[in-house]
Amino acid sequence: MHPLALTGYGLLILMLIAIPLYKNAKKQYNINKEIKELKKEIAGIEGKNTELRDLMEYLETDQFAEEQARLNLNLRKEGEAVAVIKDKDADSGANESAINNIYNIEGLSKEATVKEESNPRRWIRFFFGQ
Repeated sequence: MHPLALTGYGLLILMLIAIPLYKNAKKQYNINKEIKELKKEIAGIEGKNTELRDLMEYLETDQFAEEQARLNLNLRKEGEAVAVIKDKDADSGANESAINNIYNIEGLSKEATVKEESNPRRWIRFFFGQ
């Protein structure tokens, strides 16, 4: 056999081996990449799971139940005194007069006395300008 033919056959066999080897290596790389991404996702989900577990444990404590009873149901323990502190601006009348004084808007504090016009009166005013 001719040496050039042997070289050609050798290259052909080498290519027949190299192409599937390259495809398998590429698949393996993509699989490893996907595995790393899934591991990151698993770690994130486990972190959230731990946070939710801690939250559930806190929600089941007596301290949480007591806080909710105090805030939402206005309950108190025996012997406790409740103090209510009113804000000076909480009174709407005081608020309104303060706004009027600040902006000095004439007629703001006076109630608007808009007289409701009848429909025929509006048409007359529209056409004749009265």
